[in-house]
Amino acid sequence: MNIRPIDVKILYPKSTEVSQVVLGEQQKENMLRHINSQKNQAKVDEDLKRVREKDSASEIRLSQKQEREKQESKKSKKQKKGFDVRI
Repeated sequence: MNIRPIDVKILYPKSTEVSQVVLGEQQKENMLRHINSQKNQAKVDEDLKRVREKDSASEIRLSQKQEREKQESKKSKKQKKGFDVRI
């Protein structure tokens, strides 16, 4: 099948229209991907912030527990000093 000059005149404008439509669809897909990636990044940041808050809370609990243990050990040492019998 041969392409005549008349066919080329008809095909060329249609090819530019098609390329514009395809380009528009690609841009739309890229924008959607970008928006989704921003949403995902925001979610990750929020989750990370929550985890850090929980870690700091557990560190506070651990430090409080360590302080209690130190106080108890001091009390037990004081009680043991009272029972010290020297010969």
